[in-house]
Amino acid sequence: MSLSPSLAELQRWMRWALTHPLGVAQATGGGTLTGLPGRFDPPATAALPAVAGDSIGGRTALDRLSVYGSGYFHRLHGTLQLEFPRLATALSEDAFRALVASHLLRAPSTQPSLADLGEGLAETLRTHPSVVEAPWLVDLARVERAVAEVWLSSGAARTQWTHAPEADWEQVQLELDPGARHLRLAWDVGEWTPGQGPPPRRDGWLMVYRVDSNTMLESLEPRSGALLEALAGGIPLGPACALADSLGMSADEVARAFGHWTARGWLIPGAG
Repeated sequence: MSLSPSLAELQRWMRWALTHPLGVAQATGGGTLTGLPGRFDPPATAALPAVAGDSIGGRTALDRLSVYGSGYFHRLHGTLQLEFPRLATALSEDAFRALVASHLLRAPSTQPSLADLGEGLAETLRTHPSVVEAPWLVDLARVERAVAEVWLSSGAARTQWTHAPEADWEQVQLELDPGARHLRLAWDVGEWTPGQGPPPRRDGWLMVYRVDSNTMLESLEPRSGALLEALAGGIPLGPACALADSLGMSADEVARAFGHWTARGWLIPGAG
């Protein structure tokens, strides 16, 4: 007769079985997923007989344990699948499940709302095996996360810009509207969909913003993208104009860029 597992062994086994991305049945049956962290390696001691050793009413021990198995993981997996639909499609089903498992270990959910669950998924993805052959997936995850953040944000209230006559305009600072995201990308994934083949390599800028109930994407040419990034980072208008000059932008080009950004509502007066 085999000895019963210790309490520590039982706890380790239960945690492994109930949280495994494949579910209790496949995990206890020897199923594996490529790319899973070592945390999901099978424990040395099997504890299923100790947990529920007898069949009851036609229900085996595995049937009864599976009622509780992986429910937490499946809920979080479903949430991320909704937030990152193109990424989930671009990856295989197994690869996306492995990514979700890795992300939940690196950045577990700590809030009552799941709105923040996808934050940092792109960073988790950087070490995922799929990125070796498809490096654009990281930029794709960043764009899909930005879309979710913009959709959930309310943005700043539109107010009339004012500036005291005696104030030094060169020291005026602007900032990005809370309902907009400005991303520097290495790949043209803004409108890319799985099945099109690899997206083209393109070092540039992408704006993600809201117009009423729609989330919009707009690519920026490199010079205006760099200038907008500097302004969003807190550079005052005086140094920003000098930067525009160093980038080769004419006064007319700067004026058109500012007019476009303010009309879109991307820039607002800074707190400083």
